[in-house]
Amino acid sequence: MKRNLITLIIFASLAASLTALTVFDLYRFAHQTGSQPQKLILIETGSSLKKIARQLQEHKLISSSQRFIILNRLLKNSTLLKAGEYRIEAAASPLNIIEILKQGRVFQRRLSIPEGFTLQQIGARLQARSLCQNNEFIQLTSSPEYLKNLQVPDPNLEGYLFPSTYNYSRQTSCRQIVEQMLNTGKIELQKLLSQNPTNNLNRHQILTLASMIQKEAGNNDEMPVIASVFHNRLRRKMRLASDPTTIYALGKNFDGNLRRRDLHHPSPYNTYRHHGLPPGPICSPGHKAIRAAINPDQTDYLYFVSRNNGQHQFSRTLKEHNQAVRKYQLKR
Repeated sequence: MKRNLITLIIFASLAASLTALTVFDLYRFAHQTGSQPQKLILIETGSSLKKIARQLQEHKLISSSQRFIILNRLLKNSTLLKAGEYRIEAAASPLNIIEILKQGRVFQRRLSIPEGFTLQQIGARLQARSLCQNNEFIQLTSSPEYLKNLQVPDPNLEGYLFPSTYNYSRQTSCRQIVEQMLNTGKIELQKLLSQNPTNNLNRHQILTLASMIQKEAGNNDEMPVIASVFHNRLRRKMRLASDPTTIYALGKNFDGNLRRRDLHHPSPYNTYRHHGLPPGPICSPGHKAIRAAINPDQTDYLYFVSRNNGQHQFSRTLKEHNQAVRKYQLKR
C-alpha cells in the first residue's frame, strides 16, 4: 500500500512536470519569421480555430498549427479569437498573436479627404478604397429619410462630410465611414460655435458660406477677409457673384473656362443671378474656412479679384474693383 502510494506520487509529480514543461514550451515555441517584417492576414467571420491556425502557418507566422490549437485550448481561447484583417509582426510570439486576435486589434488603414472636395469626389475616393460600392454612396448621402433624420435641408450631404484623415478597417461599412465624417464635422462646428456664440447663421448657412470661402481662397490667410466681403454683401442685399457657385451650377458642363453666358445660368446656385446664399454647400469646407464664415474680419470691402498668384485684390468700391480687374485680369 505504501509502495503504491509512493509510486502514485512519483507518477503524479512526473506528469505535472511534463505538463508544466509542455505548457512552457507551447508558450515559447519557435516559429519561422519569413523575410517580411509584417504580414497581413484576413480572418473571415465564422472561421474555426483550426482554419485560423492553418492560415497562420501558411503565412509562416507559426511553425505548428496543432501546437497553436493546443495552446489556445489550454488558455480556453478557442472561441475568443475575432474576425478581421490583422497586420502581424513576423517575429511575434504565439501568445502575442493570440492576444492580438483576442482583443480584435484589427489593422487600421488611413483615408484622407482634402478640404474642398465635393461629394462626388469623396464618393469616388471611397469607391477606390472599396469602402462604398457603385451607387451605394450616392443612395446613402441623398436618401430623404436619412437627410431628415440628420436635419439636413439640402438634397444631399454636400458640405457635411468633414475633410480630414480617417482610420478604417476591412470591416468598416460605407455608412460607418460616412457617419464618422458627419460626426467629426458636427463636433468641429460645435467647437467653433462655442468660441463665437454671437454668430447669427444656422448650421446649413455656415457650411454653405464656408464652402464658398474654401473654393474662393487662394490661401488660408485670406479666408477671413473673403468672408468679410460675403458678409458685407449679404448685409447690403447685394448678389454674392461668386464664380465657384456658378461653376458648381454648371456641373459636368463646365469645361474649365467660365464664360459670360455662364453667368446667366438659371440654377439657384448661380449667385450672379440670385440673391443671398445658394441652396447649400458646394464642397466640404475645412476648419479654417468654417471659422472664417463664423468669425470674419471686420472690413468694408465689397469686391475682390484674383491677382493670379494665389492672392486677391480687395476693393471697397466698384470703381476700385474695375481698376483691379483691368490690371490683374485684362492686363490693361
